[in-house]
Amino acid sequence: MALSPFSMQDHITITTLGLEFAMAVALGTGAGFWIDRKLGTTPWAMIGGLLLGFALAMYIVIKEANRLKKEENSAKDKK
Repeated sequence: MALSPFSMQDHITITTLGLEFAMAVALGTGAGFWIDRKLGTTPWAMIGGLLLGFALAMYIVIKEANRLKKEENSAKDKK
C-alpha cells in the first residue's frame, strides 16, 4: 500500500514527534498536579507545569524540524 507522498520513515517520524509532544505536555501537567497536591497550591503549579511541558514540546518540534531541514539540504547538495 502506497503512503504517497510520504515514505514509511516520514510517517514514523511524524507519529513519534506527536507522541513526544503529547508526553511532554502530559508529564509537565502531571508533575505540576503532583506538586499542587503536595504543597496545596492548586492550580498554580499545574499551570506552570503545563506551560513548561508545552515549552519543552515546542523545543522538541523545532529541534526536529531543524534536523530534517539540514538533512534535506545535505541531500540536495549531494545531487
